[in-house]
Amino acid sequence: MDYFPAALENLVSSSPSSPAYGAEDPAAAIEALRNPLLIQHCTEVIFMMVNHLSNHFVNVPQLGHERSNRASSFSHMLSDTQQESNTSAIIMYLPTKDTVYSGGIGYQTVYAEYTSYSTEEDPVVRIKGQDSDGEFDFTCHINDIDPKQASYAEMCALFGHLQKTGQTPPEANSLVHFNVLPHGINTGKVTQKLNYMNEIDKMTTSKMFSQPNQTEAECLLKMYQNFINMKKENLS
Repeated sequence: MDYFPAALENLVSSSPSSPAYGAEDPAAAIEALRNPLLIQHCTEVIFMMVNHLSNHFVNVPQLGHERSNRASSFSHMLSDTQQESNTSAIIMYLPTKDTVYSGGIGYQTVYAEYTSYSTEEDPVVRIKGQDSDGEFDFTCHINDIDPKQASYAEMCALFGHLQKTGQTPPEANSLVHFNVLPHGINTGKVTQKLNYMNEIDKMTTSKMFSQPNQTEAECLLKMYQNFINMKKENLS
């Protein structure tokens, strides 16, 4: 979409107050930003960029039926966005010394921390956050987590615990991205249980994903498989 460079160029150099706007003097630049004509010009450029986006993505709602109505439609879009953000606040938790994991996917969040009765032999975590249905909060024994039948929230706790206890493969240090799951795996609702070992394994050989993704998948598969093997050894 080569429209954006042209629009940005207009925003910087073709404004009604361009002589002052391009000045090296900070005071002149600040004064230019206060110019009502420049503000109006910037608003028009942003408005055109939004409309340009709406023509490329079918999921962007077109509230106006005609181009002449798009100005009022844009106001409605901003109003609707504000109302939505007020009714679906994202809850994030500040990490502490007991934090195992803190993060999320989109508007879904996951926070895990060791409980007061957690031990090295039997690590126990409290997992809480927000999924598509609302807030959740439950307690889980790390050793009870099965990557072949676990929720993404549980996988977050497991991943954080393995990192915190130094159980990540050495090759993970050379990876640009190393997180709970490789890029490309759809988690859905973070409290829904899935066979993540199967999903990660498929990514190691799929030609749909890049080599870095496959390398990360192989590293994660090794780490989670080591955890599964260790649990079997402890039971025998």
